Amino acid sequence: MTAFKLDLEWRTTLTTALLFPGLIALGFWQLDRAQEKSELALSESQRAIAAPIDVASLIEMPTEERAYRAVTVSGEYVPDAVILLDNQIRDGRYGHDVYGVFYDQDSGQHVLLNRGWVPGDASRRSVPQVEVPMGQFTLSTSAYVPPGEPYLLAEDQFNSLEWPLLVQTVSSPALRKILRADLSGSLLATELRLLAQEPTGFRRDWPVVNVSPEKHQGYAVQWFTMAAALLVFFVIRSSNVLSLGRTGRPPEKSLGSSSDTGSAEENTSDH
Repeated sequence: MTAFKLDLEWRTTLTTALLFPGLIALGFWQLDRAQEKSELALSESQRAIAAPIDVASLIEMPTEERAYRAVTVSGEYVPDAVILLDNQIRDGRYGHDVYGVFYDQDSGQHVLLNRGWVPGDASRRSVPQVEVPMGQFTLSTSAYVPPGEPYLLAEDQFNSLEWPLLVQTVSSPALRKILRADLSGSLLATELRLLAQEPTGFRRDWPVVNVSPEKHQGYAVQWFTMAAALLVFFVIRSSNVLSLGRTGRPPEKSLGSSSDTGSAEENTSDH
């Protein structure tokens, strides 16, 4: 019986030695990311169902702990102040998220309040005309902390406050600088989103941008599968494993040799 033998070819061995640990590391990295996402989702869900807090309490929290906290604001909208977030797509339609500047009387802070989505002019020749609600309101909101830096084609530039303002991101330093100058510095850094049941809003089904833990787990399976395929290729390429199953079989007789043997026997019997 033939024994298993390795015949290492340096290029195949070097390639496997370099790629295999990397593929395994990428798989475990994706599993770590899945665990982080699971913990983040659990933390966010716990914040979302916690009792509402006021703006003053939100200010005292670290920024990373503010996301999805329920926040109650009480006060009024700043007249005429409308900010339109550009290039927001819903169901294939071009539009804008509408922000109002809301003055919270209890904390003395102004907040950027996302009132929801409205359709816009895809040709960009005009912007929607949005009315600012008048009067006193007590509203339920949710704090929103973006998961990363937004992608910008170019930085927004503002020479003066002319409503409505069309912006690429409400996190723009230029926007916040000009707002703070106009509002005497009292502008909360964290965006608040108006909850669906509240008045004074528009369509409120903001897209979820966080990748689910299941997606990271799927990526991990892909990396581990590639590592296993590489290992199988290395074993087949560098060993006699394929020939082991064919050893020990008797050689097959050819038709020619059989007929020759039969002829020889006949000749012997004739003599």
